[in-house]
Amino acid sequence: MILRMSRPWRHPQTGIWHWRGRLPAEVAKKLAGKVATLDVAGETSAITLRPITKVSLRTKDDREALIRHASVQSQLQRRWAGARKGAVALSNREVHALAGVWYRDLVVTHEDDPGDPDNWEIYQELLGEGLAYFDPESDGTYSEPFNPKQGVRILSRQFDVDQFLTTRGLNLDDATRTKLIEEIAGALVLGAETVKRRARGDYGPDDVAKRFPAWRPDKERISPRRGSGPSLTEILDGWAKESRPAPATLDLWRGYLRSFISYIGADDALAIQRSDVVKWKQHLVELGNSPKTINDSKLAALKAMLRWAVDNELIPTNPATGISVRRGKKASEQMLGFEKEEAATILRAASREPNPVYRWVPLLCAQSGARVSEVSQLRGEDIRCESGIWFMHFRPEAGSLKNLGSERKVPLHPHVLEAGFLDFVERREKGPLFFDLTRRQPGAKKPQPKIVAKNVARWVHTLGIEVGLKFRKAPNHAWRHLFRTLARDVGIEESVTDAILGHAASSVGRRYGETRLATSAKAIASIPLPGVAERPVALVA
Repeated sequence: MILRMSRPWRHPQTGIWHWRGRLPAEVAKKLAGKVATLDVAGETSAITLRPITKVSLRTKDDREALIRHASVQSQLQRRWAGARKGAVALSNREVHALAGVWYRDLVVTHEDDPGDPDNWEIYQELLGEGLAYFDPESDGTYSEPFNPKQGVRILSRQFDVDQFLTTRGLNLDDATRTKLIEEIAGALVLGAETVKRRARGDYGPDDVAKRFPAWRPDKERISPRRGSGPSLTEILDGWAKESRPAPATLDLWRGYLRSFISYIGADDALAIQRSDVVKWKQHLVELGNSPKTINDSKLAALKAMLRWAVDNELIPTNPATGISVRRGKKASEQMLGFEKEEAATILRAASREPNPVYRWVPLLCAQSGARVSEVSQLRGEDIRCESGIWFMHFRPEAGSLKNLGSERKVPLHPHVLEAGFLDFVERREKGPLFFDLTRRQPGAKKPQPKIVAKNVARWVHTLGIEVGLKFRKAPNHAWRHLFRTLARDVGIEESVTDAILGHAASSVGRRYGETRLATSAKAIASIPLPGVAERPVALVA
């Protein structure tokens, strides 16, 4: 009996090709209604699994449709196979090994060209928003309540664990999947910290990578597979005869091919599955190969010889099409600070506000570069005076801080003092300055400082200034970016700016010595605040 192979289906109106098929009866109850994330020609496609499921192949080209159809078919078959096996649990070691794959992938992808350290700090904060829900000791007042489900929902916006698991043929039970998501997020925070070090010129040994055990994939597929197709070695020989590459290139490609054959345990071109290529790619990442080496050398060689095999009708499709090491975009997109005109608009509006939150929080952020969340959790006892210098003391007693450097003393700008901020603090006495603990509703989940920060962002929107990640102005960082710009404009030393912002020193030399409170006070006083204090009050000594 000859089985009819699944073929692409063309939409009668749009002409776009689709994969279309039924859910297998034995897994229909488990999977119906679930969302599956698929790779279609290098782009992510999320589809809901239905009794009859359709997946757009995003092309009208007949030949390309065949290649993409085979890829989608392979991905869905792995999904069916995982459902048939049932959910499994992984050991603690295995969970951390998988998290290590994400760590190494992030570092290897970005360490050569890491970009702006501030962008990685934003990325860490996005991950931290989800990780906050995994703390079982949280009181739900100054930090997020213990709610792993909410944490999973937030972290799922930052990375796709299901696609990652599907390529490895893993179907995890809920507890293991939740634990894995938490550990992956933690690994990415560490990875971002390593990339930040690279951005600041520190290319010393990566001791963090050593903490993650190596991931050992399922050995079931390693046994040699045999079929009726041509060998990969024969395909390379055929390609070489036709293309006539340089001897050095051919020797290099033979080495790549031996590595691939050894990894998948097969030298039969018809036995190769797309998942084999994906797993080999991940294996190369884990070995520390750079994205450029993987994409432009090893995968390029495999794709070229398999493409030659397709062109010469030796195999029906190229299973390596569309596979590459992807560089994450979210963390490396350039975030922006407020323009001076925007800051002036905000601060002028703040000066007219009767609401103390909108009156003082933007002004304190502008004069210090502090995060909105840091200012929002200030208490009366955090506004202090030493040697005649009034300052904000950012410390963990008031609420969670980003890192060790975030605990710092930041002097108040003379304009803030002249505007009557100390009178406001005196009236509030001790406790939070910008929210009332007694007004917290029973069962409320979001910490009050974060509610304040969100409200400030909404208020800024009412002024016609768009704040948010989609506008490339993260509320917590737009003021920080602007402060560094203003500090440079008046010639403040970078080490002093780092101390005020709570940033780690960007070089070994800057780590020596300390920035005194008086030095920070002179620096801050020299900064003209847009719209409200256009002239510096004092010069940096």
